[in-house]
Amino acid sequence: MTGFTFLSFLNGLFGRLPFGVQDNAPAEAEDPTIAELRENLQNLLERGEVWVRNNLLTQENLIAIGTQISVVVAAILVGWFLAPRIRRVLDFGISKLPGDLANRVNQITPLILDHGLRPALWVAFLWIGEVVLSAMGLPHVMVRIAASLATAWLIIKLITQFMPEDMRKPVAWFAWSLAILSSMGILDDAWRMVNSQGIPFGEGMINAEFVLRAIIMAAVFIFAAQWLASRLKSRVETLPKVEPSLRILMANAIQIGLFIAAAFLTMTSLGIPLSGLAVFGGALGVGLGFGMQQIVANFISGVILLSDRSIKPHDVIEVDETYGEVMSLGLRYASVVTRDGKEHLIPNEQLVTNKVVNWSYSNNLVRIKRRFLVEYESDLRLAAQLCIDAAMDQPRVLHDPAPKCLLMEFGESAVEMEARFWITDPQNGINNIGSEVMFAMWDKFKEHGIDLPLGQDEIRILGDSQLNVKLVRDKKPKPEAKADSEQD
Repeated sequence: MTGFTFLSFLNGLFGRLPFGVQDNAPAEAEDPTIAELRENLQNLLERGEVWVRNNLLTQENLIAIGTQISVVVAAILVGWFLAPRIRRVLDFGISKLPGDLANRVNQITPLILDHGLRPALWVAFLWIGEVVLSAMGLPHVMVRIAASLATAWLIIKLITQFMPEDMRKPVAWFAWSLAILSSMGILDDAWRMVNSQGIPFGEGMINAEFVLRAIIMAAVFIFAAQWLASRLKSRVETLPKVEPSLRILMANAIQIGLFIAAAFLTMTSLGIPLSGLAVFGGALGVGLGFGMQQIVANFISGVILLSDRSIKPHDVIEVDETYGEVMSLGLRYASVVTRDGKEHLIPNEQLVTNKVVNWSYSNNLVRIKRRFLVEYESDLRLAAQLCIDAAMDQPRVLHDPAPKCLLMEFGESAVEMEARFWITDPQNGINNIGSEVMFAMWDKFKEHGIDLPLGQDEIRILGDSQLNVKLVRDKKPKPEAKADSEQD
């Protein structure tokens, strides 16, 4: 090579390094060690330049490299050009399918075509180019590497889109690392080197291969258990002759059983002996029994509630100061939604041990009572009839059983009466319908002259009693005090 060479560039570069001798530096005695290192580096660079010139920068090699780069670029351009046209053809063909089949295909094709059509074309043309170059006896290493990386890109694109958002990047980086090592032909050597280190475990070793196999097997079995549990739960929820609480219990038992089976299958596939878990399981059970008493109590209480059907979904219950509708029953807590929209998560243990009022245990028929007072001078029978009419006017109040109005007590200053009526929708509230009935009673009483007692105290002065009256004049405040009081 003539003119500016790679070696001259490096010589110029290293001439500016600390161990190089600069032209404008004063002549000094150079350290023998630095001089020897500089001479060895120059010899190495010279041999490298000779090797590059004789093996890489030959006409034959440059033609081979250019040919492979041209094949890669051509495959990318052709795939980029054909992808939208092929997509239009596929969409047109899908639109000609029957309605139901077209809808199902349209739900799947965007997941594949949006992310995989163009990379799939690149993979196809790159592998075709690699086969053609191989058949012609031309070098094709670069095309093979490009095809391998394009194949990895296609697989990663199609798989990671179905994963959670926070898992996509780690999985993609790991897959890309494997793909690069595989395309360079050193994956097997790297894998053997990584697996040579580990922790002895039984007859084997906990190494990278063991961990990777454990992750894959656990993911497969858990996914299969979750898929089968969802199918069986949907089937159980449609059983017509099974109570809702028993459906929930069966669905939870199926889900827990399948996940336990997935754990045992995972350990079996990894060669972990299950007999050794007996002692560990006993010790773990004792520890959990002391440390998780409340959780275990809630779990057992949940099983009791779901099995004895004392509380079911959509029952209206009242526990402590919470009144609402049971939306769901779980193995740890029950979800109760009150009339003001608050959702209370009540532990199952409280529902078993505390007093619970179930307004819809056997049926939804609920009787409501409201007491009121009437003046002694009023027509009590008319007041009772007006009370019944006021209850009958409300759409939520049942006509059978019919409302009633009972005379409860003759009080000191008024007559005490009680209205009783029935409803079948306690989940819609009890106090609100009671209020509506009382408002209607108020209107009817005013219209028919039924007087309600006014709370007052009565003082009687008998004939032989003495009443002392004392007149006291109020003292006017001083001007200064008045000004002070106004400021306060």
